[in-house]
Amino acid sequence: MEVQDKGGKTSWIYGVLIAIDQLGNAIAGGNPDATISARTGYFARVVETPFRPYWKLMEKVINFTFRPIDGSDHCYEAYLADRDEKNEEGSDLMRGLLGIIVISTCIPLSVITRLYALVFPR
Repeated sequence: MEVQDKGGKTSWIYGVLIAIDQLGNAIAGGNPDATISARTGYFARVVETPFRPYWKLMEKVINFTFRPIDGSDHCYEAYLADRDEKNEEGSDLMRGLLGIIVISTCIPLSVITRLYALVFPR
């Protein structure tokens, strides 16, 4: 969900959240210019990989987290918005680290996104 002010500019907080997301992706062996959601959408839906079940699980967790504010297909939409970026699957260790990052951040974020949706309904 891109939050824009009245002049159409992306909000400061949105930019900071994207930067944090890209940092998490880079820490977990991904492209530092792509988000975790875009990487997940790519490997869960676009290319064949022996790790597709892992990516599908990550996709379900992330999509559940952002459903109240961004709809039910957050990861694939993130990939489409960022499809020019190269996505890197990473080693077993890096995928494990990504799983830890996703699970540990999505649990509290899912509470926040649901509260946000209650306070600021679409």
